[in-house]
Amino acid sequence: MVETWNGLLEELVDESEFKASIEEKGFYKSAVSLKIFVKKYNFLSSQNTATYLSLDFWSQQSSVLRKKGLYLLRTGSGTFGIFDEKQFPKPYVELNTENSTDLELEKDDSFRELMHAFDTRQENAGLEHLNACGVYDSLIRKLYGNEKWKLGPRGNKRSEFKVFGKTRQNEIIPLYDFNGQEELDYGIWTKDHILLIEAKSLETNFGLDVGWHKIAYPASRFRKFTNHAIIPIYLLKWGNVTHLFVFPTFSFHNDNGIIINDEERMRPEKIFRVDFGKLLE
Repeated sequence: MVETWNGLLEELVDESEFKASIEEKGFYKSAVSLKIFVKKYNFLSSQNTATYLSLDFWSQQSSVLRKKGLYLLRTGSGTFGIFDEKQFPKPYVELNTENSTDLELEKDDSFRELMHAFDTRQENAGLEHLNACGVYDSLIRKLYGNEKWKLGPRGNKRSEFKVFGKTRQNEIIPLYDFNGQEELDYGIWTKDHILLIEAKSLETNFGLDVGWHKIAYPASRFRKFTNHAIIPIYLLKWGNVTHLFVFPTFSFHNDNGIIINDEERMRPEKIFRVDFGKLLE
């Protein structure tokens, strides 16, 4: 019986079938869901599937895999893949907050108590705090001028799309067909753009290594709106300070596929900063 998830991974990466798949293709994909997969190892998991497969940050990747230059991605319906970083660069961003531009805040003393009501780490509250303070107005002005905007749909959705990986030789290889849940935290629409916002509320200096799948997967639901440019945005809240990382226009591969590790697309074009401490003084 295997007692820990790391123990299961140690056994898996030593198996001949796993090694052959990594050597031949650069990745290994589970054929069955995690609930079925773990029975082979007599692993009695005490947590749900998402705990093991939904790894939002590079720092959450298992040390067992990282020391071998491997990483895990969820591939939908409880399945997962393990990839060789030497062949497929990791699909996690490496961000910093340098060269950020301040966004304007609307200060209205008649709503002072409302501003204090948003004093929480809850991500949805943080997103609405920005709206209540006019930050999205300021963001749109900085990006597109005096464009009208509206809030779009958000939340969980079951989606299907093809996922590709870019090799270190710049070849684009099909990796897996995703069929599962993806979540959009917030969406802002202008007449020409769809801003997709992935939000995290963490301790200061954490969250700069977010997985690109958190940002890219929700883009699939809007691929039919070809008259709109899709703009991925990562919103990272550290207490009273929030940063918004604005990435290049999202590009689908072969019309509906997602490249999960396109390093050029994973570098933000603009970084904005909001300091809510000024409203609480």
